[in-house]
Amino acid sequence: MSIQDQESFLSKIHPFEVLSPSQMAMCVQHMDIAYYPKDTILIAPEKIPNYFFIIIKGSVYEYSKENIVVMDYQSEDTFDSNSLIYGQCEHTFKVHEELICYEIDKKAFLSLIEKNQDFKDFFLKDLVNKIQTLKDKEYTSQLSSFMIAKVEDTLIHEACLVDENTKLIDAIDKSMQYKTSTIIVQSNTKEYGIITDSLLKVKVLLQGRDLSIPVKDIAIFPLLTIRDDDYLFEALTILVKKNIKRVGVTNSNGEMIGVLEQIDILSHFANHTYVIESKIKNAKNIEDLKDASKDFIDIILSLQAKGVKIHHISNLIGQLNTKVYQKIFSLILPENLQKDACLFVMGSEGRNEQIVKTDQDNGLIVKDGIDVEQYRPYMQQITDSLIFLGYPPCDGNIMVSNPYWCKSFSDFKSTIIKWLNNTQDMKNFLDLAIFVDAFAVAGDKNLLIELKEFLSSKIQNDIFMAYFAKSTTAFETPTTISSFMGKNNLINIKKAAIFPIVQGIRSLSLREKIKETTTVKRIKILEQKNILEKDKAAELIEAFEIVNTLRLKNQLDLLQQNKPISNEIDIEELGKIERDLLKESFKIVNEFKNFITYRFNLNKIF
Repeated sequence: MSIQDQESFLSKIHPFEVLSPSQMAMCVQHMDIAYYPKDTILIAPEKIPNYFFIIIKGSVYEYSKENIVVMDYQSEDTFDSNSLIYGQCEHTFKVHEELICYEIDKKAFLSLIEKNQDFKDFFLKDLVNKIQTLKDKEYTSQLSSFMIAKVEDTLIHEACLVDENTKLIDAIDKSMQYKTSTIIVQSNTKEYGIITDSLLKVKVLLQGRDLSIPVKDIAIFPLLTIRDDDYLFEALTILVKKNIKRVGVTNSNGEMIGVLEQIDILSHFANHTYVIESKIKNAKNIEDLKDASKDFIDIILSLQAKGVKIHHISNLIGQLNTKVYQKIFSLILPENLQKDACLFVMGSEGRNEQIVKTDQDNGLIVKDGIDVEQYRPYMQQITDSLIFLGYPPCDGNIMVSNPYWCKSFSDFKSTIIKWLNNTQDMKNFLDLAIFVDAFAVAGDKNLLIELKEFLSSKIQNDIFMAYFAKSTTAFETPTTISSFMGKNNLINIKKAAIFPIVQGIRSLSLREKIKETTTVKRIKILEQKNILEKDKAAELIEAFEIVNTLRLKNQLDLLQQNKPISNEIDIEELGKIERDLLKESFKIVNEFKNFITYRFNLNKIF
């Protein structure tokens, strides 16, 4: 292989592309090709190498002290910088398939680290930052202002700011000078409120009030605000969730600096979120909703193609799904019945983590003293309507049309007691697990809040929690990717990585009586409670983001090919960096399983 070929090979491997031409030449000058047969020990605690390895062909396994495979290395993978930098290694690196590799001399490698800061930063970063660097490299071609735009990057309208005691007529005059229909009111306690044209019509014109009244008499407090250094996408999510058209923008000191309008955000993003939201809001029947919900996939495709983080996508789609449920509830259920019941979603819908429509998980709580039977025909209509809108029926029949999931408040309390008392029936644990993620979408939401508080008050048993958490380790998480290569090439990403994180975090959250349902938010709360160390929490969030992103990408590909949705990912279809990210994620998941095993004493139950 010529020097040019060697340089070309290295430049494809991160972070060697950051080397200057002279540094690359020095690297190649101190690099040789080596061959090692199967089972050769390359690195061990008692055998620190004199080389940095880059695989051309073959594979190497990294073993822990317990002789467990923790990582596998294949073509274009590199190892082990830590051994060279720190002069020690706790693990053993062994050739799994006969190896042809480049070896860079230790002195040359350490010299490159000292001469090139970017090169050095990559090898000295912690795991989370390394993953982030790989992600940035993988999605550089997809990144746009859409993903990284901050509020300050778009149009912020100058605030027409008045004191709460300002006469309304003077405030209107000032707003005309500012050429705005929005008046921001500041109270004596530094709280902000808002007056809009529609508010003037309702509270002044229709009521015949005098324009000399102080603005505090009609202003709405508090005004929702967002900071200028927040992501623009977060502002869009707030507008969709709260069904409002503008938010105030503050600086880091909490001072009002302007107003952000929905129309300006949408023009920046250029997607059809507002159009879909309007279609849902104005739908007169289920057919109208069908027209709105079929556009969801276009939004998902657009956001995913532009590199938007998956938790932002799921949050936005979750808000739209909630609006669909609310509209169906109002269209189907007579108004007099709506106030006496609570419609809720569970599972991935309840966690706000279902992006592509997979299945329904929903239920209905009816107030005690109200006849549940009168609700049943309408619940069947809700299930049928959701199917019509593209939400597949649940294989386990966890739907409002099933009487088990549509009953009175007291009956649900009895069911909860049954779930907690019968640890021999795994179905009880499964039902409880999805109910823990329940989120109210329509009706009297206090019914669900009170039920979940009742559940929380009844969980006292460590043995029960151990059995509940045990399913975290139910499915195998691969320690190597190469074991799937050349065979069926398929890995069930949900069983291998997504479910263990979800269930493990759900178990910790249930024990700590955390009310939040979204996995990432639960992780952050557990970190705040010192249940998870900061680094562990960050690793879990990164791994969860990676595996969900890979699953979404796969599911969208299947949808576009008119194939059934699946959680199985073809390893052969992944790029080099995607495989690296997946390997790092599996490592994090396996470490988390060990953490859950320890925290819940899973080894002591059978």
